Amino acid sequence: MGNQASRGRNRPQQEQPPQTFAYPPPQQVQGPPQAQQEPVLYGPQSINNGQMYGGWRPPYQQQNFVPPPMPQTAQAPQQPQELTQTATIRNAVNLKKNTLKLVPLSDSPGKFSIHFVFDASTPCRLTCFVVGQEDPAEGCRINGMKYPPALPGFYGKGLGHIYPKPGAPLSEQVIIDLSQNPEELAAAKGDEYPLIFRLETISEKGLADGHVLEELEVGQKQQVWVQSQTTFACVAKNEEGQHMCKVLKQKIWVEGISYELQEIYGMEHASDGRVKTQHEREEDMEERLCVICLNKDRDTTVLPCRHMCMCHECAQELRKQTSKCPICRNHVESLLHIKMQQKPSNKQVAAAVAASGGDAAKLTDEFQKLQVQQEKAVGGTSGANNV
Repeated sequence: MGNQASRGRNRPQQEQPPQTFAYPPPQQVQGPPQAQQEPVLYGPQSINNGQMYGGWRPPYQQQNFVPPPMPQTAQAPQQPQELTQTATIRNAVNLKKNTLKLVPLSDSPGKFSIHFVFDASTPCRLTCFVVGQEDPAEGCRINGMKYPPALPGFYGKGLGHIYPKPGAPLSEQVIIDLSQNPEELAAAKGDEYPLIFRLETISEKGLADGHVLEELEVGQKQQVWVQSQTTFACVAKNEEGQHMCKVLKQKIWVEGISYELQEIYGMEHASDGRVKTQHEREEDMEERLCVICLNKDRDTTVLPCRHMCMCHECAQELRKQTSKCPICRNHVESLLHIKMQQKPSNKQVAAAVAASGGDAAKLTDEFQKLQVQQEKAVGGTSGANNV
């Protein structure tokens, strides 16, 4: 038993000297002969479970590393930006879309009369359509009318024409009934629009050729000698849940070409004709200043975002430094410089009074000439895209 117990006891193992492992050095790269160096051990020189962790590491040699030259690409010389002279299209008639509204009839619930204000620098004709289609391929003809159009109205030249005329009977107004089928007038469906208002006048060439407004047919194909503006609208609801007219788009017809008007943001601070307080006038002056220099009036529009926010001098400097709009930070494709005509001066007013000779009718005509020259609302507040 003693022998068996003695056999079961663990015998002390013989201590062995710690081992180090020296890995063979890597192959030497061809180069100048170097002095032989002793292997260097790294890691702690400690024993762990009878083993020593460590090995050979080549000594660090500092070398002067020169990166290879990068290939240089030839840069094309910057071409100077060219200025393009844009053509000005003078629109003789203009419906002020911010004046388009619905007036409820007191004795007929659910029925509304359409009211708006428009300008005309020459005599014009106004025709209103309820639910009609425009055919751009046929000279913007209005067809597919579900309801007969209102009787055309003829107006002389002047600013601030009111439709319908004060005291006009209901038979001469556009009356819509929203109590039966309001969805019909809520949105456009392709080329079919709920409300269409067309202002037509005769161009100077047409007048020279002897054309008159009376020979125009309602909704007919637009002639080359006709100049017109067409406003497309629908009926929507505002935040208070009240019915209102919403303008979808406006188009003009000039010399046989149709253009869609685009609003320029920043020109809405122009005078609307009403008397303003001193505080309102100061705010308008601040809103018209260039956002960069805050000194000169805005007269340059950024395209395609259509922000009129800079004067011409600052816009020229902006092109050299960045290609972002100062307002929305979108890419600038081009700049549109608009030469704004100023309001008539006191000298111009005095000349108009002298030219009238004291005749009230002539004086009104002279003032209308001055107003038409400086009135930006007549084809001057929007950019036009050919459609």
